[in-house]
Amino acid sequence: MRRPRLRSTLAAPALLLLAAGLAVGVPRASATDPFPTTGIVALANDNFTVHYTRADASTDCANFITQETAGDVLGMLDRARSFYIAMGYPAPVEDSDTQVHVSIDDFANVCVPYGAIPFGTPLPFDRWDALVAPIAVPGADDIHLNSAKDGLTYPVIAHEVFHLIEDAMAPGVDQWLQEGTAAWAAVRANSAAGGVEKNPGRTMDCVGSECGDSEFEKNGYAGWMLFEYLAERYGDGKVKAVWDQAQANPAAAGTTDLAAVLPSGTSLASFFNDYTTARLVGSFTFAPLAGALPAAYATVPVGVTSGTLPRADVAVNHLAVRYLTFSHGSDPALACFVATLTLKVTIPASVVSTPVYYANTNDALAQPLVVSGSTASISVPWNTCAGSPDAYLSLPNDSLGADGREFVVSGSVSVDLTKPAAPSSPPSPAHVIGTPIAVPTGDPAPTLKLYAPEVIRVSTKTRVLRFVVFSSGEGKLGAVLGSTGLGSAALRGGNNDIRFVLPTQIFKALRTKSAANLLVLTSQSPIGAKGATFTRHVLVQAPPKPTKKKPKKKH
Repeated sequence: MRRPRLRSTLAAPALLLLAAGLAVGVPRASATDPFPTTGIVALANDNFTVHYTRADASTDCANFITQETAGDVLGMLDRARSFYIAMGYPAPVEDSDTQVHVSIDDFANVCVPYGAIPFGTPLPFDRWDALVAPIAVPGADDIHLNSAKDGLTYPVIAHEVFHLIEDAMAPGVDQWLQEGTAAWAAVRANSAAGGVEKNPGRTMDCVGSECGDSEFEKNGYAGWMLFEYLAERYGDGKVKAVWDQAQANPAAAGTTDLAAVLPSGTSLASFFNDYTTARLVGSFTFAPLAGALPAAYATVPVGVTSGTLPRADVAVNHLAVRYLTFSHGSDPALACFVATLTLKVTIPASVVSTPVYYANTNDALAQPLVVSGSTASISVPWNTCAGSPDAYLSLPNDSLGADGREFVVSGSVSVDLTKPAAPSSPPSPAHVIGTPIAVPTGDPAPTLKLYAPEVIRVSTKTRVLRFVVFSSGEGKLGAVLGSTGLGSAALRGGNNDIRFVLPTQIFKALRTKSAANLLVLTSQSPIGAKGATFTRHVLVQAPPKPTKKKPKKKH
């Protein structure tokens, strides 16, 4: 790498003094680099040391950060540590030098300034925002933050710091307990929701690729809502009590630890059933969850005349729940009438369950079905008005090991054609966090899926920035590289092959200025209304080295 030249800003007398100084033995520039651009550096405070690279023009790694950013990371690490200690948790175990070491990495290219990514980490590495790596000191870990994704954000950092505390208390406990409580702790530290479970049918203690369609659910993060319910019902100290229990009995299952801290007379089954009811009606004090309804497994249409309902067979695994919705009349132009809805649920063998009905109307309350043996039933007021909101039914499986057990849901509707009805009013809107956004009067920006790696490499020969975008409809894609606008590309519904030829001046800046390497892509409607924004890093792809031609043999 060519060393950058120093700017000529010294006056003539100063240059003479400098020359004289060099003549009497001051080290030459080759001995002390005045502008270092390579090597690993570290920044530390009382508790953490952040290791990062100063190679801002590397074409092989995308994990360069500035010293200021390293300081921001240190501040967030200490903020999370102090927050958890104030909640009563112990401090993380430190390395032998009384520090926790943090490496700023590029997982995609396995660029790791300090330590190593733990052996056995599921591939590909770049699916992860961050990792903790156990070290020789018992209970201690290094933290690895993926700078190419969200590893440098406070929610992720707070999540990893709580993993340090977990390992200080009881390393090796069930992963669902580790991830669920770490996600809960990060939510508390950040005062913002960490995602809502889209698949209530997954078991509470499930971790792995079979546990959902998203990384959020596969890794057990969705369990944070269960611990939020535990904390809201019994106080934050109950979550700490679960970890105290795990520390006292490290070989016990996480479900055993949770059951052990529940009040006398409250079983894990009844607690889980109550939790599924809270999910059913959005009964949380934490604003991002308050009033939020769960995803429905299926919808059962209720007819506009008296008759039986279509039968629904719903398989539910242990410590999981599925929700059905029941829809009113389908034609708003038809007159509607008062009716009575009767539901019957056959509970499978070996399953403890109390299904709950929720009308989802203004001032409606959750109504447990009356359970008699293996049958639960209820009769509730109904109407055939198409404008009424769907009603909900929860089907929780409160057992610890009975999987694939089918609930059979049947019922009937009795319509009184002598009593006209009006559509039911839905419940009050849930509390909205942030500033309300006015509904656009024109077409909204299309929804996009960006098919591009976190780091897009551009050839020195063609200077073409190329990637694929799937668009839900017509619109435009605005592009800004660094501080320079690249213009916009037209989008049509479906896949779009997007290409921008980078101007020479911008292309040269990619070699030396890291700030110029950030690509910001924004979805726009045909009239310019802005939608979602995506970011990627752009690096120069070095040309292949020419191969030397072998000299021809002389005959």
